[in-house]
Amino acid sequence: MTVRLLTTETRRRLEEVIERLGKGEEVSLKERIQLKKYATHIPFIAGKVTQALRKQESLNADGLI
Repeated sequence: MTVRLLTTETRRRLEEVIERLGKGEEVSLKERIQLKKYATHIPFIAGKVTQALRKQESLNADGLI
């Protein structure tokens, strides 16, 4: 198994996109593709994306988005 490392800049950019995704804000197709690419190879990112999607569903169910 190969461990892949992210630069601080990349990690921050991905976390910013994940945060917007969780809030139900606009995320471009390019950002979504990039997020999917990293989530496929880095479990930490995949977990954060899953959490953000759950948060978005919860906010949607409560009528807050």
